Amino acid sequence: MKPVQTFFAVLFITILGITLFLPTGTCEASSITVAVLPFENLNRDSTYQVLSRGMCESLIDGLSSVQSLTLVERAQVEKALKEQALGLTGAVDEKTAPKTGQLLGAKYVVMGSYQVIGNQMKITARFVNVETGEIDQSKIVSVTGRCPDGVFDLQSQIASKLVASFNVAATKVETDRMTDVLKSPGNFTAYEFFMKGRNALLLGTEAGYQEAVAYSRKAIELKPDYDAAYNNLGNALDHQMKGGEAVEAYRKAIELKPNPYSYDNLGVALKNQGKYEEAIAAQRKAIELKPNFGGAYDNLGVALKNQGKNEEAMAAHRKAIELDPTNASAHYNLGIMLKSQGKNEEAMASYRKAIQSKPDFSEAYNNLGQILKDEKKYEEAIAAYRKAIALKPNDPNPHFNLGIVLFLQGNAEESVAALRKAVELKPDWTVAYTNLGIALEKQGKNEEAIMAYRKAIELKLEKPFALENLAILLDAKGARKEAREYWERAEKLEKRPEWVERIKKRLAEKD
Repeated sequence: MKPVQTFFAVLFITILGITLFLPTGTCEASSITVAVLPFENLNRDSTYQVLSRGMCESLIDGLSSVQSLTLVERAQVEKALKEQALGLTGAVDEKTAPKTGQLLGAKYVVMGSYQVIGNQMKITARFVNVETGEIDQSKIVSVTGRCPDGVFDLQSQIASKLVASFNVAATKVETDRMTDVLKSPGNFTAYEFFMKGRNALLLGTEAGYQEAVAYSRKAIELKPDYDAAYNNLGNALDHQMKGGEAVEAYRKAIELKPNPYSYDNLGVALKNQGKYEEAIAAQRKAIELKPNFGGAYDNLGVALKNQGKNEEAMAAHRKAIELDPTNASAHYNLGIMLKSQGKNEEAMASYRKAIQSKPDFSEAYNNLGQILKDEKKYEEAIAAYRKAIALKPNDPNPHFNLGIVLFLQGNAEESVAALRKAVELKPDWTVAYTNLGIALEKQGKNEEAIMAYRKAIELKLEKPFALENLAILLDAKGARKEAREYWERAEKLEKRPEWVERIKKRLAEKD
């Protein structure tokens, strides 16, 4: 009798809680979308090089206080520059700026430069109209003042002139907050440590997170009321899986200066700890402070889904997309919700939009592959999984799912290779070992299949199909006593009457 082969394709879905690295501007719906690029250091030395990124950061932070402006966040800017193989200092000019703006969905690109002579600094900012590719000569603004002690005041002045040049509505509350944000660092040395921490965080490595923690703590040591440094510290700690410490850092940032970004990050950290009610409250507070905060709506949706409030979660993700149609995370999370409702076509459309906005979104490719597999579009599913693997080779999930589809296609050899890679990357994955055993059986490699089944069971996989398949192979090689033990265990676990009867019949045959 042939072994009973049951091959399970596990749908792996990851909901991304996108933690904002820092209190930066997030893409939201408004009258004008603006991308601020790193400023050029005309001195060409490292003395004030930190201001190249720092000035860009500060202007994003400050200008995002004005509701009539949509500021493209820093991570998106850096990604666009990287895609164009451009550096972050001095490599962007009037010719490359329009393309950068198009990639970022911006109407205007703000470029700038600064130069220090003696103790005087001059900052100049100019606009590039993305549609025409031309600099708006009427909107070139500049300020001059002392350096370094006057840097933060200069940044505030340049931001005020930029708002005036944009000719958008800005309330006194908004402009006051903008000024406060831009002047708040105060201590230039603390600011340098803070910026080093932000840059280290963006490396996305464990070493980078350690540096970010160290630099943030140095900034706080020099300036104990540095709320942005506490927020940055929280981000680094959260990436280090130190959720409790991250929550403490975010709460301290909020205590010093309540702002929507710290609340949003706090909400994500609380969600990661399973504290969904507190997470939802934090996200709602972020939205209360900044009603068009698309990222907070998306993260609110994630927390709501974890509480089983699916309709509210979908509404939150849709609101995030309404505020920012390019929000890849919101499209992705909405796709997960739609898939759970059996709306495969809509889910695929959402995943494709996520990929369109974020071409390196490996999880979106993986989940797109799952739907294509369910619809028996195996070649398209394989292409999606291979793309996910190319983008994130050390993620075991697309390797596993690729193995499933290859088996369904009848390609046992490649299926085995993919499943071996999955268990190599995730050695305690019981279901992957079981499916590896089935694929090995298909190749006639029964001894290796037995080893795979044993590994699955050793890892506490008490599943009838694994136990029964192992029993069949052991029986075939004459190990009937051991085979009987596994059949009996399978019978105790099996819930389907027809399977129970078949197992009982086999046991009777052996008696």
